Amino acid sequence: MFKDLKSIYDLNWIYFFIILIIFWIGEINLYSAAGGSFDPWASNQLIRFLIFLPLFFLILMLEPKFIFNFVEIFLILIFIGLIITLIFGYTGMGATRWIRIAGFNLQVSEFTKIAIVLFMAKYFHKLNAEKTIGLLKSVLPLFVSLIFFILVAIQPDLGTAVIILALGLVVIFYAGIKIIYPFLAILAILIISPLLWTFLKPYQQNRIQIFLNPDLDPLGKGYHIIQSKIAIGSGGLKGNGFLEGSQSSLNFLPEKQTDFVFAIFSEQFGFTGSILLILLFFIMFLIPVLKTFKLTQVFNKIILFVLSFKIFFEFLINISMTIGILPVVGVALPFMSYGGSSLLSNLIICALLLNFMSINERKRMFS
Repeated sequence: MFKDLKSIYDLNWIYFFIILIIFWIGEINLYSAAGGSFDPWASNQLIRFLIFLPLFFLILMLEPKFIFNFVEIFLILIFIGLIITLIFGYTGMGATRWIRIAGFNLQVSEFTKIAIVLFMAKYFHKLNAEKTIGLLKSVLPLFVSLIFFILVAIQPDLGTAVIILALGLVVIFYAGIKIIYPFLAILAILIISPLLWTFLKPYQQNRIQIFLNPDLDPLGKGYHIIQSKIAIGSGGLKGNGFLEGSQSSLNFLPEKQTDFVFAIFSEQFGFTGSILLILLFFIMFLIPVLKTFKLTQVFNKIILFVLSFKIFFEFLINISMTIGILPVVGVALPFMSYGGSSLLSNLIICALLLNFMSINERKRMFS
């Protein structure tokens, strides 16, 4: 079930330290968002991080074969968790997205992203996918992705639901589906988009309208994105300096500890600091991806590429929200936004990535 302790020497320690660096940048950011105080966000986030660390190292030391065999059980547990959330979940801000466990609000949908990738990685591994796969072989994983997409979308949490579906499509594409099918899928989405609009809730339609023109409601729904742009713009090239951001210190920017942490960071450290942060996340994405070129087994390759892509994808969505390229859909900035479920989910992902980056494929690992 567990690796030999000597395997700890095979870990990619550069990747591990990048995780720590980004987390501590997030802690500094949360400290500044609270006006130079560890309470309430920075201290709580640090406590959560320390509590989650044992699980991080536990997953890090699991045998890949044990993870491979556990995939279906994990998927079923997540499915049950989503059903429980819909029936007995805690409702906040008009959505039922959390279940309360020992005083902690757990957002099961965050872990759905991991379960989908693991399940589809095992599925395509058993198919022994090589260069291209047909559409029929993609029906089951597509169906499973759609089921989980619906369960999360009706909470409602459209942002997370779209990421779940996107990850499923990325797995199928990476596994080797014929290139024509993704283009046909995009074309179909574009054709039916007017119909999809009618299924959106009024607040979701409003988000898209505000995204296209924040000045429609500058003191209401458009206030967040306008203040975020002001904060980022005021940072200039070098930033206003640590604890010198007017938008954060004067509380002009709502949700500054969650959705808009990047705006707080950019206001203080400017374009230069933002580029360095983007570079850190890009390196974090690139390290597991480069490892895939040295691997041959489908399960290992999909785990490393798609889970690494998940973190970088959420990073891109979050900063795109803050600068007005995408609508505000409530996607956290990995390791920097305040929130326990997002932090735990990303720690589990990074533990899996470190685990699979350290494996040796000298013999067949999975049946």
